[in-house]
Amino acid sequence: MSRILNNDTSRGVSAHRRQEVLTVARRIGYQPHRSARALRMGRHFNVAYVLTESSALHSDLEFPFARFRLYGMEEALTARGYLLSLVRADVESPQGLREKVLRGRHVDGLVFNFQTPSAEVVALLREARLPAVLMDAFESAPHDLSGASFGRLSGVSSDREGGVYQAVRHLIRQGHRRIAFISVASNRQRLAGYLRALAEHGLEKDERLIKLWAEGTGSLAVARLKGYWATQELLADRTPFTAIQAGSDFTAAGAVDALYKGGLRVPEDVAVVGFDDVDSLKTPPFQAPFLTTVYDPNYEMGQRAAELLLAQIEEGAEPERAVLPTRLVIRESCGARRRNERGEVSALEP
Repeated sequence: MSRILNNDTSRGVSAHRRQEVLTVARRIGYQPHRSARALRMGRHFNVAYVLTESSALHSDLEFPFARFRLYGMEEALTARGYLLSLVRADVESPQGLREKVLRGRHVDGLVFNFQTPSAEVVALLREARLPAVLMDAFESAPHDLSGASFGRLSGVSSDREGGVYQAVRHLIRQGHRRIAFISVASNRQRLAGYLRALAEHGLEKDERLIKLWAEGTGSLAVARLKGYWATQELLADRTPFTAIQAGSDFTAAGAVDALYKGGLRVPEDVAVVGFDDVDSLKTPPFQAPFLTTVYDPNYEMGQRAAELLLAQIEEGAEPERAVLPTRLVIRESCGARRRNERGEVSALEP
């Protein structure tokens, strides 16, 4: 019975017997004693989420993407009897990691989000045999995270290239041939998806239609402003274009702002597509769902990150990298969904 209640799968127990025990436990409100369980199994049943901080943001939790990843992790960890703790630490500093995590060693694993720990921190984790998982860090990693140097780090990301490829292909199928791309320069996979779609459909790359900028403060307001400025540049250049693929939804919102100010209609004059699907994150840039975009599976990334980390903690599994699929969400801004005279929305040929 104790093996079932403590989620110990090392010995075979029938599914029927497991369900019987769990049903009774729920009915009587049984909760395992965490300290006794930790002492017996040699684990703390605690995973730490490393907060990333910058001068512009109090922490990465100000991003809706990070919060939804955290929700996904918390659900997966709670189901397995683990706590999720928050720890502030400099991902570049081995000393900070020693003081805040390794000295007391009260956690079984770490989760890094957005930023990649330095090579020194990766080496320290490997030396301490502390499992860790990186979310959304591989594209911009300053050092090699593959092969032997990968240490005990698993990784979770999403197919950003494939998502933008789907979106640009959709625009091409709608008849667009002059498609601009605006984004922060670090979104290299999204740019690759844009270029691949153009190449596969026989469309030449036009550098004048690609507007990239260096990483800034990272706030959503700045992303919208950068999208506005990039679109103003496109209009000022007088290079013809009929659609814009943006690197994020708030960048796309800035593009829409600039187009409206320039007297252009969306999607009648210019189609606009974003990336992230922040409408699903409860932080929409518009009053009603309007923006065609690419859904980035943030909640699912959090769940998968927890699963990979627990596999290392509980089973000694080898580190693994998971890439989750994205999907195109068609709304009105691309012109494939139009309102009729009665205000109903209909979808045109995808």
